[in-house]
Amino acid sequence: MTFSFWQRGLTLLVAVSVGVCLSSELFCHQEDVSCQRKREETMNNFRPPTPRPELVVFDVDFTLWPFWVDTHVSPPFKKTSDGSVVDRYNHVIRVYEDVPEILDWMSRQGYTMAVASRTGAVDEMRSLLKLLDWDKYFTYKEIYPGSKTRHFERFHTQSGVSYSKMIFFDDEERNIYDLNRIGVLSILVSRGVTKQVLQQGLQQFAQERK
Repeated sequence: MTFSFWQRGLTLLVAVSVGVCLSSELFCHQEDVSCQRKREETMNNFRPPTPRPELVVFDVDFTLWPFWVDTHVSPPFKKTSDGSVVDRYNHVIRVYEDVPEILDWMSRQGYTMAVASRTGAVDEMRSLLKLLDWDKYFTYKEIYPGSKTRHFERFHTQSGVSYSKMIFFDDEERNIYDLNRIGVLSILVSRGVTKQVLQQGLQQFAQERK
């Protein structure tokens, strides 16, 4: 059987694609051990640039996990015997893949972290943060409806950290706009916080705050 140039090119493309890491380092082929190891070592090999932000703030819905807590999941939540967190209908609560490692790494590096959310499902969000064992990472939590600038006013009052020494990750452009206006370096997140997004944000902060 003969193949046209297009067919041979397509076959080559498929063969190459299966065995390599994508440039974003977000996905690896399951059987590519070196690729998996490269991904796993991404945060451990990353040297935090300086100056470092004195407060790192994350939005929650569609930033740390891929849903709105007041819409897409059904409380009450609970932790099962295997450590999974499930909702009322036993649907397992999923979070963005890189987030657990990111939070652990940042904690070990000594960063002070906070969450800011405009959700009206205040108790539900706090419950999930606790069940996921993420409470321990966040020194400050501002979770209630209203402007994100109000949340940051509280962060400033509680921590004494100036806006120029904070960094913020959020999936909504209106929040990014509002916080950039008052001097907080704000990073737009499109598909949750990833290692790459975090590293680029910290590098941008260091470059702009020299």
